Amino acid sequence: MSDSALSDYQQFFKQATGFEQPFHFQSEFATRETLPTLLDIPTGLGKTATAVLGWLFRRRKHPSEVVRQATPRRLIYCLPMRTLVEQTEDEANRWLRNLGWQEEIKVHVLMGGAEKTNWDECPEADAILIGTQDMMLSRALNRGYGMSRYRWPIHYSLFNNDSLWVMDETQLMGVAVTTTAQLQGLREKLKTVRPTHSVWMSATLDPAELSPFDHPAPSGGWPTLELGEEDRNTPRVQQRLHASKPLQKAEAVYSKEKKKNYAKDVAAEVLKHHKPETLTLVVVNRVERAQEIFQALEKLTAKHETDPKLALIHSRFRPTDRKSQQAVLMSESHPEGGSIVVATQAIEAGVDVSATTMFVELALWPSLVQRFGRCNRKGECGTEGHPAAQVFWIDIDTKDNSSAEWALPYELGDLDTARALLQELPEVGPARLKEVDFEPTPQVHHVIRRKDILELWDTTADLAGNDLDVSRYIRDAEDQDLQVYWRKWENKENPTDKMPPEKLPKPDREELCSVSLNKKNRKFFKEIQNNSYCWDALEKKWQTLKQMPPRPGMTVLLPRSEGGYRLDLGWTGSSKDKLTAKDLWESEAPPNEGMDDDDASKAPLALTRHLQDVAGEVDGIRTGLPDLENVPWESIQTAAWWHDVGKSHLAFQTAAYDGDDSNSSKKLLAKMFHDGKPKYRVKQGDKEISRKGFRHELASALAYLAQHGQADQADFIGFLIASHHGKVRGSIRSLPNETIPADPHRRFARGIWEEDELPEVELGNGQISRPLKLKLTLMQMGESGEGNGQAQPSWTARVLALRDHYGPFKLAFFGTLLRVADWRGSQKGEQSDDR
Repeated sequence: MSDSALSDYQQFFKQATGFEQPFHFQSEFATRETLPTLLDIPTGLGKTATAVLGWLFRRRKHPSEVVRQATPRRLIYCLPMRTLVEQTEDEANRWLRNLGWQEEIKVHVLMGGAEKTNWDECPEADAILIGTQDMMLSRALNRGYGMSRYRWPIHYSLFNNDSLWVMDETQLMGVAVTTTAQLQGLREKLKTVRPTHSVWMSATLDPAELSPFDHPAPSGGWPTLELGEEDRNTPRVQQRLHASKPLQKAEAVYSKEKKKNYAKDVAAEVLKHHKPETLTLVVVNRVERAQEIFQALEKLTAKHETDPKLALIHSRFRPTDRKSQQAVLMSESHPEGGSIVVATQAIEAGVDVSATTMFVELALWPSLVQRFGRCNRKGECGTEGHPAAQVFWIDIDTKDNSSAEWALPYELGDLDTARALLQELPEVGPARLKEVDFEPTPQVHHVIRRKDILELWDTTADLAGNDLDVSRYIRDAEDQDLQVYWRKWENKENPTDKMPPEKLPKPDREELCSVSLNKKNRKFFKEIQNNSYCWDALEKKWQTLKQMPPRPGMTVLLPRSEGGYRLDLGWTGSSKDKLTAKDLWESEAPPNEGMDDDDASKAPLALTRHLQDVAGEVDGIRTGLPDLENVPWESIQTAAWWHDVGKSHLAFQTAAYDGDDSNSSKKLLAKMFHDGKPKYRVKQGDKEISRKGFRHELASALAYLAQHGQADQADFIGFLIASHHGKVRGSIRSLPNETIPADPHRRFARGIWEEDELPEVELGNGQISRPLKLKLTLMQMGESGEGNGQAQPSWTARVLALRDHYGPFKLAFFGTLLRVADWRGSQKGEQSDDR
């Protein structure tokens, strides 16, 4: 690193954190010419600050223009669990405030539900995105959990272009490590509009896990940043590396004979060794056991005059309920009776706490190493009047026939290996753990391949309405989740109808609870399958779980009466545990989106004016992205001029004017004064014919291709037009709920019937779309005979050719540029008096 870069970063780091100076490895990460692939640093030395501040410095302050330009706009901070996402968010926001950048660079947390900010409307902006591997990887695979399916392509494009991925605490990620490595390799092969890099952070990661098929290690191994001698010799690091953590086997054991009283035995032993005014941390492997031990501690401490403060930490709480529990864990001081926190593996991921006393269940060795890092973290115990540290490990019987079930989420062989290592260790400080000879067991994971990535680019559901399942690439089978929220509602028109109202607000992230799809919870959902619900965006209605069985990534609505949750314990899966009415969340979010919904507007907006606004916004986005090369801006702008021409269709205009038959004398509208739930229909004689599922953007694309099908980049422009709402993608076909024409030979799809007429439309740039009748020959498989007498490829053939020419990531990004321009143009139109 250069002297000037080092000096600049030291000042930058001090301003952001308040510390005198960074560690050498932190400066190296921020100032070196290229980023490492693997950050192999012991716990407790500031890996989060390394990644976040290193990215900020490289992006904004590095003296080298080459480094600044090579640094992606977006930092994607991927955690294995949602439990402590907020801690990372708080730290990042604090650093940004100290640097005076809180308005320029925003921190966005992705946890499902209605997001607080529309970060995806600003592809030019530097941003920090924080979330779990479920939220981040599902978006990178174009199947975003907990969000509108029609926004999937936008997030897909932004997560795979111009982004720095940082994976934290990889020992908890399982198959996600392989998937993130494959994605990085495929981005490099399939190309992106700007660099995207990945960094894996862990002191216990096997580098071989980063080398699947499409991400082979270089000949010299992965570029790795480790703790050097300069850092090792500093007093602060020395104190941490040589922190004393004596190890002792606990009296309690989990076995067939003792499991009935296990929670009581652990609670009693914990209280026996707990020290006043200190933190005792109890880490177990299963949420149910953590809840039972917590309840046992509550009963035992009720008899004490000076009770320790108790808290329960796991990943099955609603965020708003988890915060009070986390406050106990993160407190810098503890009451006279001290604090006792019972936790699961959630404690292993990115949490900076230091317990004096620790109890840990036998677990996978890398997980144990992370847990030990949360005891006497700073090396202060046993010095300057601080009580000495002590670690107890709780054995789990692995020889009983039932052992495999209660050993989960770990394999019996992994527990046997860890036990053998623990039995030889008198203490578990960092220096001693570094000497342990541990050979990880090779893991067999699902590996996502190039073919899978190409197929996932298309978000069109299959004929049965199902999507490609990506869950096996995100979490191992025994660790897959869905999200649940609770509401109370009533149907005033039909009190016996139990279905939720269509306009029920979608969930806020604060009311969502992650729930494991394990055997016990699947049984719970099976029992209430007729009174639990999931939104079907294609049918635009609620379905019961009997109709749409639970699957990973699903968001499930439960009536309060079905229970399953307690404020103090989190998810229990018991119908006896019911939230009170005052504990329900009052969401102000809009309703869930359906296939034929359109963007709502505060007032009507003229079509020509809207086309002008959107085309102008393309210019604005281009100005904000001067570093993008080889972007077909002219074609994107042409798509902007044509993107809503299909709104001149009678079905749209009828809905826009809400059934006013005199619209022949009125201007064509692009936006409507309604709630975004239009009733598309056309008049045929004395009858009104429903055009449910109508998609104006398909009509727009057909109109453009009919008039400019032979132009250069015509297929590309037509695809951008058709796909800009995320509802028409790789194929054109009718949906089951559409109205069928009386003529069986008349093609129809997405509410458009062959020979539907569009009037003349002024684009606003001196061009017009002439009156024409729409043709749907493109929806046929194979080539058609229309088009100046020449055979014309089908829509699917054209789109696949574009995907293969540009690559899935770049093509998605180009579509995002148009969609963002459309959003901004709509906002501009709403704010104007000239509508």
